[in-house]
Parts: sequence; structure tokens; C-alpha cells
Amino acid sequence: MYLLVSFDLPRDTKFERKMASVYRTRLLELGFSMKQFSLYERYVSDVQKKDKILEILQQEIPDTGSITLYVLPDEVNNSQITILGKEVKVVVRKEPKLIFL
Repeated sequence: MYLLVSFDLPRDTKFERKMASVYRTRLLELGFSMKQFSLYERYVSDVQKKDKILEILQQEIPDTGSITLYVLPDEVNNSQITILGKEVKVVVRKEPKLIFL
């Protein structure tokens, strides 16, 4: 299954921009890849990993932000269509190697 995280974080002040940047960096550390500026995706192989990631995301979101987490079964994700421009570099990603204790 895939996790798709969509978020809206305020960016009005310098502090808010820094917190938004920290949150985006944290998503990358958790094995997510950026699809768009506030849309990240990650493959997870089981419900336990999904639940652990959800717990981490809930703990670390900035106080004034909001996130929406979509859980997409493989059948849905495998049928997505991505349209790329002529100059877009395609990046192949593997399942992240993340160990939960």
C-alpha cells in the first residue's frame, strides 16, 4: 500500500517557513518522496508500518498545520497516470529501508 501525505502549513513568517521546511525534511527522512511541493508518497508493506508512520506524523506536525493522509491500495496506485513534460528527469525509487523499534 502507499501513503500519500497532503499538507497545508502556514508560511507567513520566517519561523513558519522554517517549520514547514523542517517538516518536509522529516518526511524525506521517513522515506517519503516528493510528488509535488506539499504532496509526498511512500510505499509501506504492512499496517504496522503505516500506523507507526501515522503516529510520528501526528507527533511532529507544527501546531498551526494540517495534514491529510491517504492510504492507497496497490491496485489504486498502480493505475495512476503521470504526465511528464519533455525535460523532466525520471527518478526510480525503491522501498525505503526504515527500521522501527
